[in-house]
Amino acid sequence: MSDREFSQGYVELARRRELEASSCVCDDDSITVRCTLTIGATAKPPSVFPWRRTTKSDDADDMVATHESLIESFAGDSAADTDAASTSTAAPEVVTGSHTLLINRFSETKASLARGECVRSAQFRVGGSNWYIKVYPNGHDRGSEDSVSFFLARGRSGEWETTAEFAFELVNFAEAGNHKSGKVRGAFDNSASSSEHLGFQRAAAELQSARQMRNDRLVVRCRLGVFKGKPPSPLLAEPPAIAVPPDTRSSDLLGLLNSQECSDITYAAGGTTFRAHSCILAARSPVFREEVRELTDNPEKHPWRHVNVEEEMTAQAFEALLHVVYTDQLPDMSYVEPTDEAVEAMLFAAERYGVGRLKHRCEQWLCSFVTPFTVADILSTAVRYDLRLLEDACVQYATPDHVWEHVKGTDGFDRLRATCPHIVREIESKQRKY
Repeated sequence: MSDREFSQGYVELARRRELEASSCVCDDDSITVRCTLTIGATAKPPSVFPWRRTTKSDDADDMVATHESLIESFAGDSAADTDAASTSTAAPEVVTGSHTLLINRFSETKASLARGECVRSAQFRVGGSNWYIKVYPNGHDRGSEDSVSFFLARGRSGEWETTAEFAFELVNFAEAGNHKSGKVRGAFDNSASSSEHLGFQRAAAELQSARQMRNDRLVVRCRLGVFKGKPPSPLLAEPPAIAVPPDTRSSDLLGLLNSQECSDITYAAGGTTFRAHSCILAARSPVFREEVRELTDNPEKHPWRHVNVEEEMTAQAFEALLHVVYTDQLPDMSYVEPTDEAVEAMLFAAERYGVGRLKHRCEQWLCSFVTPFTVADILSTAVRYDLRLLEDACVQYATPDHVWEHVKGTDGFDRLRATCPHIVREIESKQRKY
């Protein structure tokens, strides 16, 4: 009989995703494994391996030398241990922290630095080591000149080698929330070659566009977890990941609007006729829904399913309204200034048809143009159309003394004081509290 036949065991391998989804993993991200062991103290050696007969044979010495541990198990003391239960816990110890770096006048900073030159944050301490963020506005090496590179570096302090996991987040974007990088894990020591690790890179043109950065300010946050001791390694490889293509619903619906295919309703605004789709309009606006219901319930009165919009509605504003209804995005606004009548026309259209998304998009777009020279006019617009978030942001922006002094020298301030005196009083009362 082979040694393999003397032992039995059970091994179960589970895919990580299945294991984490099962009830085996607790709510606190822990897993408990219990092993129950029973030893039979009265067991006798198998009949194929009789102790008495073997020790009397000519090959006893060789047999004892080969199976010494087995013979001791069967021939030794047969007294059984008392039942016992014990528990041990294993978990990685991770110290976490974060640091935020603000770079004002980023375009000027970028113009003053060459490739390979960086902006460094102040040092911050996490897990017994000093850390700092390095931002290379023109890339860190050859081939990355058109990108902005973000690094995490370790200062010359603490343990000789430390393993950390970190991720960067670009804050203050005007569109689509914050941008987060993937997590990076690296070993840091005091040598120049391994004291820093690349977090991620982003195209400089995309980063500096008006839709990506407000007030020429770059805000980057680093979230860091430092492993105390050796970091845990997965027992099983992570399952492969498949990248899903970007969502094309907005472009698909915009193509449907522009092609006029399957359209079943007509609107006339500002001397221009627009073909649209009643089901999409009804889903996005309560006012459109009522108009569509009226046409559907009274076909004899509206055989052509045609609606004339009031004269106050411009063709440009109604076109922008449809663009937001179909895509949830503003149309091209590169030719529009924040004080143009076109902006107020779009806000009027948003109120007329109850399309809050157009109102919020205009509010967000106007906020990106706030400066000491425009804030008064933008504040007036915010009050007139009840844009509460924009109003609060403008008041907070204009309150500091050095900003308010510039605001009072603009033509917009005179209009604000004449039409919204309570806003002026609110800002000045806040200044007295500082």
